[in-house]
Amino acid sequence: MSVEEGGTAHRTGPPPDPVNFYPSKAKLLVMLIPCLFAIGMALQTDGPEGEERFVLAEMSWVNIMAILIALFVAFLLVQMAFDRKPVVALDGQGIHCQRPPIGLIPWSAVIGVGAANATLMRRVLMIAVDPARLDEKARTYVRNSVGLLSLISPSMGKFQRQAKGYPAVHIPISHLSRSPRQIEGLAQAFVLYYVAEED
Repeated sequence: MSVEEGGTAHRTGPPPDPVNFYPSKAKLLVMLIPCLFAIGMALQTDGPEGEERFVLAEMSWVNIMAILIALFVAFLLVQMAFDRKPVVALDGQGIHCQRPPIGLIPWSAVIGVGAANATLMRRVLMIAVDPARLDEKARTYVRNSVGLLSLISPSMGKFQRQAKGYPAVHIPISHLSRSPRQIEGLAQAFVLYYVAEED
């Protein structure tokens, strides 16, 4: 895990250029494969002689629910893959995040930034924030989302302890068009430039 905290760096040279991170169609569409397998398995039922066959009329409610859930997840993945809006953007104002729906995290609210592997979300960008400096939308999200995520990953738990009591938001970055390492490096460059100056 790498962590950059406000107060440990200084501004040098011109500010970093604004950067947008878009969803990766290839990564998200690959995630459709498990959904298709789930639908295929839910459609399978046993025939009269133990033969496996696809029979819509003989499906139980459990099979129907499994198919509906898989279709819902597949729909969300396709929608995310073809969304033309940036998922995350970094500029002079702060961190703009569409998924999760945080909105703007101004640099004045950022306490520290790190990255870690999470069991379910793979690689995440972790941002310790001061809720008092967030707008109402972001503050509400932070209040409702902070909880058990830090227990999923030791690295996330360590970052939470280093955050000096401030809550942390977690932004999944594995499904974006740039590599997690590139995203982490760019985020740290912005923190090095903007965050220390705010303290």
